[in-house]
Order: sequence, then structure tokens, then C-alpha cells
Amino acid sequence: MLIVFVIASLCIIPASATMIPSTETETTSYGDLTIYVDDDNTEGPWEGTMDYPYQFIQDGIDHASEGDTVYVFPGVYRENIVVSKSIELLGEDRFASIVGYSYSGTIVQIVADNVTLSGFSISDCGSAPNNAGIMVHTSNNVITNNNFRNNDNYGLYVIGTNNQICHNNFMKNAYQAVDITAGSTWDAGYPGGGNYWDDYNGTDDDEDGIGEIPYPTGNCSQDTYPLIHPYGSIYNTDTEEIFLTIQKAIDDDNTQDGQEISVSHGIYLEHLLISKSIMLWGGGHSCETIIDGRYNGDVITICSDNVSIEGFMVRHSGTMEQNAGIVVQGNTCSLLYNIITKNFHGIILKQNVQDTTIANNQITDNGWNGVVLKPGCINSNIIENTIANNFYAGLGISDASNNCIYHNTFQSNRHHAYDNGNNIWDDGYPSGGNYWDDYTGSDDDGDGIGDTPYAIPDGINTDRYPLMEPYIGEDTIPPVVTIVSPTNGLYLGNLRFMPWMFRQGTLLFGPVTIDVEASDAHSGIARVEFLIDDSNEPLFTDTQEPYSWRWTKAPLFFHKHTIIVIAYDNVGNPNFDMLEVRRYF
Repeated sequence: MLIVFVIASLCIIPASATMIPSTETETTSYGDLTIYVDDDNTEGPWEGTMDYPYQFIQDGIDHASEGDTVYVFPGVYRENIVVSKSIELLGEDRFASIVGYSYSGTIVQIVADNVTLSGFSISDCGSAPNNAGIMVHTSNNVITNNNFRNNDNYGLYVIGTNNQICHNNFMKNAYQAVDITAGSTWDAGYPGGGNYWDDYNGTDDDEDGIGEIPYPTGNCSQDTYPLIHPYGSIYNTDTEEIFLTIQKAIDDDNTQDGQEISVSHGIYLEHLLISKSIMLWGGGHSCETIIDGRYNGDVITICSDNVSIEGFMVRHSGTMEQNAGIVVQGNTCSLLYNIITKNFHGIILKQNVQDTTIANNQITDNGWNGVVLKPGCINSNIIENTIANNFYAGLGISDASNNCIYHNTFQSNRHHAYDNGNNIWDDGYPSGGNYWDDYTGSDDDGDGIGDTPYAIPDGINTDRYPLMEPYIGEDTIPPVVTIVSPTNGLYLGNLRFMPWMFRQGTLLFGPVTIDVEASDAHSGIARVEFLIDDSNEPLFTDTQEPYSWRWTKAPLFFHKHTIIVIAYDNVGNPNFDMLEVRRYF
């Protein structure tokens, strides 16, 4: 009986999906009239104007004429909609204009030809056979720039022919999509690309942001050019253009000096050559945006002046002597709040580079040196970094002078530093110098600074005011937190079964232990809180590693739940992870 019940439960809501930055939608109005909808207008009047929009999307559709645009402001629209006219249905923001959460039936049915639907999140349709986020009965429609998320059955169900479906994100649906007649186009060709599918397992060896293997959409139809990253993940905030790879965003003719390229959390298998004075922003200081060189060559090469890189993890350079996570050849560049790890060298400043700022980074576990300054490098500021566990030296300076190094933490490197130039290794008194875990001096006056200097090998330099404890300063970086168990699969208690069958979700029978990994390189972890669904207070708080909690009690009749864990560091910065599951008993 249990086996029958398990098989019947395969259409489940899966784990939480990675979010991407809000962007403008791709389409523009083609009709004579724009009708507005806003769920905040609960009191009326309802006229469809910008000042007095309709409250419900269906009202906007019903009052539209052929060729009109129905423009939907951000909100949650718990509706089941029928589009029976050739209109453009346009959401302002595909993350904030949300249709669904009804958990019953098909959310949007398109029963007219020549409909454009763009800019929505379509979420949580019913689980009955043939229920879908969107069902397309007709032909010559355009479905683009939408998120299909957490639908209990199909994300998109296409019956009609000659429909154009591209640049959508399909995430954690029980069945992503199906094309019954195999008569629609699921991509915009090359290099425009198709759609993002979070269960796609293909590769991108040529680093163009498009998978080499098509994604099947049923009945011999396919997305020929599936996207490697969610559409909208790479975004020029000045031009409002979307790109499929970071390198394409840099190289684009419209990308000019001084502009910002924003990259969402995720893993990007790229090798970047930055030849413009841009800011590359990784979406926050938690460094969940990863650029991975796949153990080949340099991961990032900066060959322009005035480049800033902030909020990335840069890893897996090649293993040759000259390879590094980041190679800087330009002047006045900034590397801020990054994690540079598991490269051969972490960072190399090439000969004669000037005015580089390397601050608030974690430069750890690199195969040789953490940071290298080549001959002639001047006026660099290397401050407030953690430089640890690098195989040879944490920081190596060869024939370079007039650089400042202070408030760094040097730990567990074979050699913390070497320097044969003339450089400054502290910020004077009482600000202090760096923390060295092999410093053996005393602090008789208790001011937090060693009473004797720390000698830097290979020259005459000293840190005159070595710190007795790692430098913390103002910690504004949130911790890193991840739910490591449960994950996808079927759980009977804490025993996990059939992860290959449950790749899209997590099914629990009985109590389960929730295991969490949490870390903070600056001030450390204070506590991890465990919550279920929308509980206002944590059900359990753990203050010591390993962080875990056994979830024993669950409602008898409500089976869909969200596990939420929140980690706080010792100065109060929070970060969270969440997992959607189904639980029985």
C-alpha cells in the first residue's frame, strides 16, 4: 500500500529555486488601448485606467478589444484566467506580477490566436490530469519572458501550433512542459537561445550560455538551444539588456565604460577577459555567484583600467605556474568582497600595475600563493582580507614597493608572506597592522597590538603593530547557510531512497533531521534558527556546530511545507536557505 501511495505522489512541489534580478519585459504594446490592472485597488472605482485600474486580470481581459494591451502591475493574482481575445497580456515584472497560488485547475488558458503573454510568474496550478500553469489551445501565440514555477502538474501545456516559446524559466514544476502537436517553436534560434530548464543536464563546453544537447518538450519536439542560466541572470543595469553569458555582456557594443553588469547567484563556467572599465556585481557579499574556470587557464583577466569586481566566488583556475583566479593587468582596479579559492594562485598583479585595491576578500585554499605582486607594482592597498590555507605563501611581493598591507588575517599558510621591496605593513598606532597566527610576541599593555614587530621574510620590512586577534572591523557580510539534508529524494525517517526518481523534489514520511551547514569568515556564527512555513517564531535554535534539528510534528492533513533556516553571524547579519517538501505522517 505504501508503494502505491509513493508512486501516486510523484507530482510534487520541489525545492526552492534560484532567483534572478528583476528586469524590464521584452515586448511592447501593439494595440490601440492599454488597460491597467492592479490588485491593490480593492476599493474601486474600476475603470481600467492608470489611476483607477481593474483589481482582477480577468476583468481587464473582458473589457479589452482585439489588439489592446492589458498591463498588470506587481501583485499576487489568485485567479484562473481565460484569454479569449488577440491581446497582449503584459506583466510589469516577472518576479512581482504573480498569477496563481490557487492550487486548483489551470491558471491561464489561451483560447484565442495571436496572443502575447509576457512578464509573469505562473505558479502553483492544480495537480489534476492536464492542469497546467498555462495551457495554449490555439496558434500563433508568443509566450516569452515568464517564470513557470512550482506547478503541481505541467508548467506549460501546448496544444495549438505555430506558437513561439522562448526566454522563459521553468523551475521546479512536476512536469516542465509538453507540446502535444509538436508544432511550436521552443527557441529563438542561435544565438538568441531558448528557455531555461532547471532539470537540464547538458553541457556548455564552448561557454556561449547555450547547452549543446536539445531539451525534449514531448512528441519529438524540442528546445534546440536550451539556456544554461535562468533568463535574466546577466543584466546590464544601465542599458537594461539581458545576456546569456557574462563575456557576451562585457563584449556587447552597447556596454560602455562606467556601466554595471549584474550577475545573479549561480555557477558560471566561463573564462572572462575584461577589456572595458566596468563594474561586475555578483549580487551581494555572500558570494553565491560563482565563476568557475574548470581547472583551465586564468578564470578572470582584467586588461582595462578602472574595473571593479565585487561579490563573486572565483575558483578552479588551471594548474600551470602562471595560472590564477584573477589576473590584473590594468590600473586603478578594485577587488572587493570576493572569495578567491582553489586556484593555482589566487590573485596576480602583473608587472607595473598601479593603484589596485584588494579589500574584504577571502583568499583561501589556493594551490600556491594567495596574492602575488610582480615587479614594479605600486600604490596597491591590500586591506581587511582573510588570507588563509594557501599552499605556499599568503602574499608574495617581488621587487615592488610603495604598497600598503594592513588589517589582514594571515592563517595556516606555509609562509604567510615574503617581500623584498619597500612596503608598508601596518596602519600606524593605534589602528594596527595585520594578524599573524604564528606571532609569538606579547601584549603586556592589553591594547590588542603586539609589543614587538613581526618581521616579513626576504627583506627589511616589518609589521610594526601586529594584531593579537583577527581583524573584524565593521562586518557587513552575511553568513553562508545551506540545507544539506534532506535534499531531493524519498525519505523514510532519515533514510533516503530513489534520488534519481525524485530529482525534482523531496517527499518525507515521518520525522526527519534537518542538517545545516553555516559559516562566516568574519565574526563567526551566533545561531541558526529553524522555521516551518510561516511560523513567526523559530521552532528551534541551534548555537553550536553541527547545526541540526529533528522535525517531529507536522499537521495531519496539510502536506506541503517550506523548511526555512536562518543563520545569524555574531554582529547580527542574517542569511537564509529554504526547501519546499511534502510530508506525510
